[in-house]
Amino acid sequence: MKKRRLHIIITTTLIGIFLWLSVTLREQYQITLAVPLLIDEIPEGMAIRTPVPRTVHLRFRGDGWHLAGLLMGSTSDVHIPFTSLPQGRRTITMNEVGERITYPPSIQLVSMLPDTVAVRLDRLSTARVPVTPDFTVSFKEGYGQVGAILLSPDSVTVMGAESVLDQITSWKTSRTSFRDLKAPVEQMIALAQSEGPMVSCSPSSVRVRINVQSFAEKIFSGLPVEVRGVPSNRDVIFIPPKMEIVARGGIRQLASVLPVDFQIGVSYDRILADTTGAIEPDVVAPSGIQIVARKPEKLQYIVRKRFQSTGAGDR
Repeated sequence: MKKRRLHIIITTTLIGIFLWLSVTLREQYQITLAVPLLIDEIPEGMAIRTPVPRTVHLRFRGDGWHLAGLLMGSTSDVHIPFTSLPQGRRTITMNEVGERITYPPSIQLVSMLPDTVAVRLDRLSTARVPVTPDFTVSFKEGYGQVGAILLSPDSVTVMGAESVLDQITSWKTSRTSFRDLKAPVEQMIALAQSEGPMVSCSPSSVRVRINVQSFAEKIFSGLPVEVRGVPSNRDVIFIPPKMEIVARGGIRQLASVLPVDFQIGVSYDRILADTTGAIEPDVVAPSGIQIVARKPEKLQYIVRKRFQSTGAGDR
């Protein structure tokens, strides 16, 4: 008895839903579909120089039943031959698009966004531009990046209208996130798409290498300080005469770094401009090595006239 009652409830509910849909879908509605736009039959040696969207958004009006069928159907690309556009105007309007798509006569195409697409040509050209990584990178505690991110290839060939290529100085990768890294990364990453079909690039992906190592710190003591640009008749004496630095980097990288790989110095012009009697030298570390501390932070100095021996004193 309970099972029969359940069947009655389900049947009644389905009939109610069907009746509701029958009434509701007879009403007039509007929907918007994104339709891919392709321009064919471009003359040889020419390319599109005006911004052409990859898709146009078409708004249809009609009863719910037919609009539902349009939504569930597959949307075909709209192919428009360049030679079919009126000479002198070369502009795609809603009429050109509407003539090349199929939809029931009971449905009305009411608008297109953008409402017009201008198509202008320029001479086809190619150029070679560097690839720029568009990455966000984070690391596990105690790990970090060693060296620069490597891309292979590091440049791509772009093809398109000459006036468009003049504005392109690099090509980005697709936006990618690498999170909580604790091991080296090597993988293929797609390049970013152009905003329209005017420009293509080859290859379409690059290999990315990120060297990740566990980090450590190492102390380098007794590093000499060089004075750049000191006149031949002057001496600069630092107090203390040498520095100690604490460097951070990958464990394997730090193991191969020597004290002579660090350049510590200050220009004589900075010393002349200083009024405090203590100066902070510049420290240049090997690539991928971070300086986290230096002792002392500043060095006191004395500038004195260099003693020059006379000829008589040499005899």
